[in-house]
Amino acid sequence: WTLASRLALYLWDSVPNKRLLERVAKGELDQPDKLDGIVNETVWNWRTRAKIRGFYHHWLEMERADELVKDPEAFPGFDPALAADLRASLWIFLDQATWDTKDGYRQLLLSTEIPMNERLGKFYGVEVKGGFQPVALDGGKRAGLVTHPYLLSYLAYHNNTSPIHRGVFLTRHLLGLPLKSPPMANEFKDSGFDPSLTMRQKVAEMTKSQDCMGCHVTINPLGFSLEHYDGIGRWREQDGGRPIDATSEFRTEDGQTLTLRSARDVAEPAG
Repeated sequence: WTLASRLALYLWDSVPNKRLLERVAKGELDQPDKLDGIVNETVWNWRTRAKIRGFYHHWLEMERADELVKDPEAFPGFDPALAADLRASLWIFLDQATWDTKDGYRQLLLSTEIPMNERLGKFYGVEVKGGFQPVALDGGKRAGLVTHPYLLSYLAYHNNTSPIHRGVFLTRHLLGLPLKSPPMANEFKDSGFDPSLTMRQKVAEMTKSQDCMGCHVTINPLGFSLEHYDGIGRWREQDGGRPIDATSEFRTEDGQTLTLRSARDVAEPAG
């Protein structure tokens, strides 16, 4: 009874269901030759899948996308239907990476393919016929969920990218590093910068003070590594007519200095 309760609480956040209780009543959880099968059945239950989805929703801060809206002038064609397809694509990707025993969980960070349907394919520049299917974008430059267009879209401003939002997310949720609250709130105001500057240059200028760099020495390199992806996750070579510079030096907790040139450089060491 104790083992059944532990299984249900750990995997389902609930109490044992009728089938598990029947197994207990028959004494099957006391039989080693049957226990593995019972545990495996419990793991693959729909309740476990629901709990894992809840974990991803929390870990990826997906509530930030509940009102995902983009500037129609900056990103023409990005509408609620497309956002809904992107959300479905991310869930399909997460389910496959979690439950597909062939490739394993490392595909969360290392996969170069993204599930896309015909509408998403047309918008992101690849040919897709029919429903969702895995598509390799940008010649293998993608890095799993780190570069999924849905994640990149809600970790960005309505009319541009946001290396700070993306960098903070990667710092906290991928590397698991703590960040202190800034001594003073400093809102990014695009209109306050020379319009000829790239987003990277604006962020570097905004965070150059010693007080800011206490955290931004970590945040900025990670955020800059994703600058090849615009505010809706499309690959780009230029920002405002200037070449994208996604290269930065990142110092690890153990004193190593890593050169980050792209999202793959972030995902591969982490994976």
